[in-house]
Amino acid sequence: MRKPAWSRSRRRQVRRPAACDTFGLGDRTVADITAPAAMAETRAEVTIDRTASRVLALTDYPRHVSPNWLGPLIDFDEPMDLSLHLEPLDTGDVVRMLTHRLVELQSSRMLDAKGGRVASIEREVAYEDVERLRDALERGDERVFSTALYLRLHGLNPAALDQATTRVEGILGGMMAGVRPALYEMLPGLLSCLPAGQDHLRRRRNLDTTSAATMIPFGSSHLAVERGLLYGENVHNHSLVIYDPFGPDADNANKVVFAKSGAGKSYACKVEALRALLLGIDYLVIDPEDEYGRLCEAVGGQMIRLSGTSAQHINPFDLPAVGAGADDEDGRSILAQRVLALQGLLGVMLAEPGQALGQRERGVLDRALYETYGGAGISDDPATHGRPAPLLRDLLGVLRGLDEPHGLADRLTRYVDGSLGHVFSEPTTASLERPFVVFNVRDLEEELRPVAMYLIADHVWREVTRDPRPRMLLIDEAWSLMRSPEGAQFLAQMARRARKRWLGVTTVTQDVEDFLASPEGHTVLANSSVQLLMRQDSSTIGLVEETFALSRGERAFLLGCRRGQGLFLARGNHIALQVEASALEHALSTSNPAELTPQRGEEG
Repeated sequence: MRKPAWSRSRRRQVRRPAACDTFGLGDRTVADITAPAAMAETRAEVTIDRTASRVLALTDYPRHVSPNWLGPLIDFDEPMDLSLHLEPLDTGDVVRMLTHRLVELQSSRMLDAKGGRVASIEREVAYEDVERLRDALERGDERVFSTALYLRLHGLNPAALDQATTRVEGILGGMMAGVRPALYEMLPGLLSCLPAGQDHLRRRRNLDTTSAATMIPFGSSHLAVERGLLYGENVHNHSLVIYDPFGPDADNANKVVFAKSGAGKSYACKVEALRALLLGIDYLVIDPEDEYGRLCEAVGGQMIRLSGTSAQHINPFDLPAVGAGADDEDGRSILAQRVLALQGLLGVMLAEPGQALGQRERGVLDRALYETYGGAGISDDPATHGRPAPLLRDLLGVLRGLDEPHGLADRLTRYVDGSLGHVFSEPTTASLERPFVVFNVRDLEEELRPVAMYLIADHVWREVTRDPRPRMLLIDEAWSLMRSPEGAQFLAQMARRARKRWLGVTTVTQDVEDFLASPEGHTVLANSSVQLLMRQDSSTIGLVEETFALSRGERAFLLGCRRGQGLFLARGNHIALQVEASALEHALSTSNPAELTPQRGEEG
């Protein structure tokens, strides 16, 4: 029996899904990944997957602004998207409209003058603005853009959005600007804030090139890298400040720290030292006040005390180990380098305070130093550099034999005989074997500390030349070394050449005026990629403001900031920093007597 024709035709119209179509239903598309599970739009917010957001449009623009005037919004400490739409307009059309507007304004001015009425201030200002803009457009100095700025705030609920909206309105209100929520248009506002770059709200304002450029966020107070030292928290937006001093983007690892007494500069340096050790960076400290003893003991570091009763000594006549390199970048031999370094050290020892040795005195010392090395069998031949180095007392003997008329031998005697001879004229017993080394010079007299600091820095320089690896050398109270011309020159040279030896030099001082009074101080500053400015005194804030080109707000911040706060300057950023430490780091870094007394009681 044959089936009806309609049945056959109906069967032919039914198409079974192909195997490839069924397989495609199981694929994940871009829409599956990006599309939200649910979205709800109300009068004043739109909710996507339980996260509410509100779109604000900039409607009132300030008349006078400065570059990056939207910076406070960029650093807003709440989640926010900022969308800036710029559409260039045809210059010819704009010039014709401006000309027509000038005719209208001029006609109004003529009618006022004919009627004997006082000219309107608003009309006069508008006439000047339109005329100035038209002239700039005709010269090609400016263009006109149709501009729109939208802010999308995020929150868990409408109450959080209301609070964030009030804060944004307060920030912009202080700059004579204003925003309005896109009421009943939240979905178009949401689409206007997406990376597609489409403006569905069309809340536009015509701006010239100069005005539009001030809205572009060229900079932000965020500084964080993938791997580096955690220096603290941003005061304004609570972001982390992470910087790698030995990173590829850093010119060098040098740093200067300027702060008044009690501002927390030693605390910040101790926290930095603990975190540098975690990254495998050796940390060396010249400590004039015995502030790093507890920290050194806690991390298993090495304490080197230089005093009349200490068994640890540094011989300045030591030469780098054989194989460390025959010449420096200027072509000088190792022996010539050591003689020049000794000239600087002896200049600190023998010159009058604040003065340098004369050329004749330097000539006598140069001859005496070579004779001293020659008496120990050491010459320019690197094969002789493994022999025992001479001592300072050997140089004294050579000077006495020369019968020189400058009295150098008499001035050097105090560093060889008596208790000082035990400090400066003994074979080296100190080494840099451990990752954390502290050179303690507290027990030395005030006048001898610059000599000891020079001696230690020179010893460290020899070690980093022999065995380069990431190291940081902190020179506390560096202003005392800068008081002598030789010490200032040595520190400036070290700052210039430290990068080639994988060394970062950190100079810490509270006497900003003395430090920057010499050209060498400015050299050290110019060769430091990082500057940390903590609380300043009103007597020095003017110099600091001029040197670092600070704004009025930054000046006020440095005058009134709390202990542990400061400005962190790196890679062109000026960041208001708050040094934050864990409980253990704080216990090891604090120098507050009220906190140290209970710790000593528990240890006892």
